[in-house]
Amino acid sequence: MHQALKRITLSAVSSTTQHLEQLNPQRLACVSLWPREKYIAYCSRNELFEHGFDKCKFPLAGKDEEKTDCLRDNVQLSAILSSKENLLRRGCHCNIGYVNKQERLSTTSAFSSVLCLRNFSTICPSHHVLNMSSTSNHSKRNLWDIFKRYNFGDYAVLDNVEEVCDSHHVPFHIKCPPYAETGQPLDGPRGPEVKAEWQVKAMRDSCHLARSIMNAVGKTIEAGMTTEEIDVLVHNKIIKSEAYPSPLNYQGFPKSVCTSVNNVACHGIPNKRQLIDGDIVSVDITVFYNGYHGDCCETYLIGNVDEAGRHLVNAARRCRDEAIAICGPGVPFSDIGAKVEEIAKEEKVTVVPCFVGHGIGQYFHGPPDIYHCYNDYPGTMEEGMTFTIEPIVAQGSEEVIILEDGWTAVMLDNGRAAQFEHTILITDKGHEILTRYH
Repeated sequence: MHQALKRITLSAVSSTTQHLEQLNPQRLACVSLWPREKYIAYCSRNELFEHGFDKCKFPLAGKDEEKTDCLRDNVQLSAILSSKENLLRRGCHCNIGYVNKQERLSTTSAFSSVLCLRNFSTICPSHHVLNMSSTSNHSKRNLWDIFKRYNFGDYAVLDNVEEVCDSHHVPFHIKCPPYAETGQPLDGPRGPEVKAEWQVKAMRDSCHLARSIMNAVGKTIEAGMTTEEIDVLVHNKIIKSEAYPSPLNYQGFPKSVCTSVNNVACHGIPNKRQLIDGDIVSVDITVFYNGYHGDCCETYLIGNVDEAGRHLVNAARRCRDEAIAICGPGVPFSDIGAKVEEIAKEEKVTVVPCFVGHGIGQYFHGPPDIYHCYNDYPGTMEEGMTFTIEPIVAQGSEEVIILEDGWTAVMLDNGRAAQFEHTILITDKGHEILTRYH
């Protein structure tokens, strides 16, 4: 810990060991409300790094784990990381329960509200998360009434899970990633990978295909189209290109693309809801082609989007593009988050800090973690590294909750969110956008 962070950050999975591949319904990452503290805590798979905390015990139960002092008196609840051995917090009025077959954590603390977050690689303790321990979906919905939307514009709010069609068939001859059958990816590299030229060529091919599929979506998407129809379009074009849709069955994700509408921050599951005039929708496409993944995301305006919505989308695009512009050999990874925060502040939008970019290659997600908020993540960029930059920005607060499907992340205050993503390569002269527009 070389310096204090503007925003407290927790790394749920160590970037030097295992990344998103290891996050699943049995791995929990929960976070407390630390509204005034300025201390840092990092929690990784088998270790808890702490700085400036004392007096309060934080017992961990699991293989090779030790008890650690990590909290001050006034911190009501720290973070919990659970792997298959379930490292469970004990002794601060908290318990694990099940809601719709998913593990949740509840607490009686007057100052802490927590939620089991699935498939997050980074969580910020200042990120206030809604308690979802109730077994009643109706009760969950009622909690939304506490948070009123104001001055966010004219659009439809999505606050429930729509009916999802079955996954689409992948022909036998298509080369699939290891998780296609099991849902569980293999471990990625232990550190940021420097790719050889032949690997870079494979990355260029997969990223070019991902952009081509995205271009087809951009030409087709319109009001009246369902997000399920977007999924069908993306799936069929990927299969026709002899590739595999990377999201399909990744940690059990049921569809071939993520479609996140209006107040959905990310990981929206395509369904039968029709896009309507005034919607914005983020389409996140990743392909697995010739053994390598290529990843990109765009947010589209559907029909006549209000001024506030257009501003949000333009701000999200600018955050991504200006963060990419600073990339090159020797640049600290942490500079990306600082640049995104700088632009977001100028544009008067909010960075959603609990989602990160990632290294990519033969693995879908791996090191380095690309934080889009102020951070002290170690390491610098080197020629041959490939990773994604994919900030999500929102109109209001940074808080999100996960709907009962276990994937759909929605803004707690019902404000809209927008995301743009490119996969980039670090070159001797700076960088190359592998998913560049064409």
